[in-house]
Amino acid sequence: MLGKLHTFQMLAECGSYTEAAKKLYCSQPSVSQQIRYLEEYYGVRLIVRKKQRIELTEHGVLLQKQAGQLLDLFEQTQELMTTPAAQKPVSIYMSNHIAESYYEELFDLSAPCCRACPFEINGRCYMELREQLLAKKAKFAVMPIYADDGLHKSYNIQGLFEEEFQLVFSASHPLATRKVIYAKDLQHAAVLQTQSRHMQALIQQALEAKGVEAFYMQMTDFKIIKKALRQSDSVSFLPLKALDSTDASLVYRSVKGLRIVRQNGLVIDPEQQLSQAEQAYCDHITEKLSSF
Repeated sequence: MLGKLHTFQMLAECGSYTEAAKKLYCSQPSVSQQIRYLEEYYGVRLIVRKKQRIELTEHGVLLQKQAGQLLDLFEQTQELMTTPAAQKPVSIYMSNHIAESYYEELFDLSAPCCRACPFEINGRCYMELREQLLAKKAKFAVMPIYADDGLHKSYNIQGLFEEEFQLVFSASHPLATRKVIYAKDLQHAAVLQTQSRHMQALIQQALEAKGVEAFYMQMTDFKIIKKALRQSDSVSFLPLKALDSTDASLVYRSVKGLRIVRQNGLVIDPEQQLSQAEQAYCDHITEKLSSF
């Protein structure tokens, strides 16, 4: 049956029995015979001849779509069966920040899952991870958890750990001499943020709740923000793990009465079954990150 569906697909693409026969290295009567078999099998008309060309009927269009999916699935299954499971790496989708900041804790090569099966890290920003999940390209992702109905309604979300954001500025900033910093000290400050609208909302809502009006500027990521802070009087709010305690050029402090916290977790697509190796990595990541 797969062979006949492949013939039908080729005919639909070529639009001609003659061209399809050439591509399939068979005779034109052989192509016609296989199409007749499909029409008899399904009890519907699939092809209409128009002079030297053919057109698909309504049922033909439906079969073309279904046949394409079946043939793709067959090829994927063949690839899975011919590739040794132990050699196929587990694809782990993870936020860039978590991958960079927690890599050593998560991927100790002595861990059983790392010894049993190789892995590959796909670092992405929040929106890219979200798109990969929605497109069914990622089975699971380790990422920030925001108020996002698109994910919360359709995916299994397991909270793992919280990150508290610190106020960060250059060592030459006027606030560097202050022992205690209050939210009011940030009134009309230039606040650098990443391009993530969810993170922007998290920080802006916290400041607005304290009556702080600030001027917000976007930067690509935490690394660029830190570079910009060293050369300006701007401030930013960054996770503690994104900071280097040995870097004397930047100062990070808590703000009295102001607490900005981001939840991070594991987002799993319930419609895609995890392999044994994928489940082992999910369990390992959950155990490690839940301890923070």
